[in-house]
Amino acid sequence: YRRGSMVDSMRRWLLVAAGSAGLLGFVLQYGIPPSGTTTPLAGLLRSAAVALFLLELALAARSVRPWRFFLRTRWPALALTALLAGEIAVVSLGGSTWLAPFLGFFSLKSVTQAYVVVVQFFILGNLLVHLPHLNARLANRRIRPGVAFLLVFLLLIAVGTGLLMLPRAVPAERPLPLLDSLFTATSAVCVTGLIVRDTATEFTPVGQGIILLLIQLGGLGIMALTATLSLLFGRGIGIRESSLLREVFQIPVLGEVGRMLRFIVLFTFAVELVGSLVLYVGLAEVIPEPRDRLFCAVFHAVSAFCNAGFSTFSDSLVSRAGDGLLVGTIAGLLILGGLGFTVVANLLAFLRGRALRRRLAPTGRLDVQTKVILVLTGSLLLAGTALLALLEWEGAFAGNPAARKLGLAFFQAATTRTAGFHSVDLSLLSEPALFLMIVMMFVGAAPGSTAGGVKLTTVAIMWANLRAIGQGLPQTRLLGREIEPIAVRRAMVVLSGGLVVPTVGLFILLLSEGRPLLPTAFEAFSAMGTVGLSLGITPELTATGRIVITLLMFIGRLGPLTLAFGLVPSSRERGVRLPRSRIMIG
Repeated sequence: YRRGSMVDSMRRWLLVAAGSAGLLGFVLQYGIPPSGTTTPLAGLLRSAAVALFLLELALAARSVRPWRFFLRTRWPALALTALLAGEIAVVSLGGSTWLAPFLGFFSLKSVTQAYVVVVQFFILGNLLVHLPHLNARLANRRIRPGVAFLLVFLLLIAVGTGLLMLPRAVPAERPLPLLDSLFTATSAVCVTGLIVRDTATEFTPVGQGIILLLIQLGGLGIMALTATLSLLFGRGIGIRESSLLREVFQIPVLGEVGRMLRFIVLFTFAVELVGSLVLYVGLAEVIPEPRDRLFCAVFHAVSAFCNAGFSTFSDSLVSRAGDGLLVGTIAGLLILGGLGFTVVANLLAFLRGRALRRRLAPTGRLDVQTKVILVLTGSLLLAGTALLALLEWEGAFAGNPAARKLGLAFFQAATTRTAGFHSVDLSLLSEPALFLMIVMMFVGAAPGSTAGGVKLTTVAIMWANLRAIGQGLPQTRLLGREIEPIAVRRAMVVLSGGLVVPTVGLFILLLSEGRPLLPTAFEAFSAMGTVGLSLGITPELTATGRIVITLLMFIGRLGPLTLAFGLVPSSRERGVRLPRSRIMIG
């Protein structure tokens, strides 16, 4: 489809130059306070990025054949350019742009400025897609899925750390140290929600926007977004990328990766959009200004669906615990985000099959994983609600009507399973209630979701294995199906790692912080489970404590199994059988 390697190489470097100029222009414009030097330089870089992008687009139009391939791969850029040309023509003839209300809402002065901003995002997305393919040696390098997953998260955390240290991300009188920036970026990327700086007061709108972006990329997965952009731009995803995404999202069939990927991204943005609209309506009395209310609604919708727990309210949702629409919407978003994308896809297919099925051929059925997750999710929500209500009926929930008490108990039961929001002051809870929350934080939600913990399927498999051992059965059975031995061994690794890692972290925290056992254990298991709940000791952690919590959040997001597969090289099974030996157990 291309004419010669020289034009192709020129296009690649034009794309790199355009992306670099656009990124630097964004940093100067939104990350550095305006001055007589930075403002003109930012404008020059933005214009250069657009000019280089249009030049690359012109070269692509001459070198790519046939035209249908060019239109399929470059339709977003052509649509943006056509929109700009049409708007400029209307305005030049004395008409008014229909985008005027939109431009005013986002503080944009002209259609051209809006075009430059949108094209800069498009350029950065295009660069993100093509960057791994610019260097042949890098493109041909074989990286195991676990290592790639690890490197992507490390890179995202490093970039987020740098962005949060920009002068305009925090108030000028309270600069963010490197360790605090690393802690916050890790908490956002790992969708945890533990904070050493109050998100509402210690970060500017620019800093809050950076945190929001990190939450979205960390929750959905930057690899999923990259692959989706690749599909959007017409490049497609190869076998290696498909294998990586299959491993990350646990997609059973390699050929289903592309279709599942589209569903994940579209479902995520659709749910977050609906949640944002509902929250926008619910926040009308709290935040009258439309633009601030929209940002607050989007921030909480993304944070809730990604199970992050970050909030632009200093007390999370404590002061708004009586707002049924606000609290109920966030609870619904975090529960839906914790089910897992494969479970939601299977459930939707089943419901569609139930609605459209024919008598002889049903079009969908629930698999074992979906049944396990739905049953355990409902059971944990009901049991957690009942136990918390029983323990705190005359305690932390006292003074509220009975319906409010049940609502508080339900929300805490839902959010403790890795969301991190709270609608009651946690310092008022009794020790039994806090211990119950530690257990729920340890369990977590579903695999392949935005939640953390050891996952519901791990607990279900281990329970089935213990039952099989007790009954003397040679196989592990669950819901009428036999579980593969490799799944049982992996569940054992995850469960063991989920206990050992936070226990080691707890021991170090007890030495470095000198605090009581229960709040320290609460902090350690909250970080490992990527929950984000705290009894107030996070901002007071020493440097050692912050490093330990940062590592726990990172390990908890990736999971002990992913780290084991990523860091330990795989070995081939040996054909030699060793002599057996008996060891006493119990």
